[in-house]
Amino acid sequence: MERQGPFHLAVQKGTLEARSPRVLELGESYPLPDSFDFGEYIETEREMWALFPETEGSRVNFCQMGLTAQVFVESASGGELAPDETYFLMPCPDRTLRPIRMKALWRLTVPEFRMSHLTAIRLADKLADTGRVMDQIHLRILGSEILGI
Repeated sequence: MERQGPFHLAVQKGTLEARSPRVLELGESYPLPDSFDFGEYIETEREMWALFPETEGSRVNFCQMGLTAQVFVESASGGELAPDETYFLMPCPDRTLRPIRMKALWRLTVPEFRMSHLTAIRLADKLADTGRVMDQIHLRILGSEILGI
């Protein structure tokens, strides 16, 4: 179902489509700092495979939404997003952050959320030096008028 409203307006070619539910274009990428080690990051991400064997072999993430959290795996689907899909900015082997299409598998129980959160803390540590690139992404999404820059 496509929503209609004041924010679903066409914009100039070359800028982000206001009709899109995405906040970044799919082809956008952001270089990670020289200190970023993809090998260490992906090794930590793969801890999720041990927690959730159904995800083995896939890029995996989880996200808290409201009072629930869901496990997501990389999706090979094309076209419009399904209601159970979204994009996550994920570190990639070429040392960039890029949007990766992901599909929700299930909602986490509280014990599963707690265990995956411990892995998330380690992943955040691997991304500790990405503050500057995250600031660029926030500026790209929100704009200087919102951020007051």
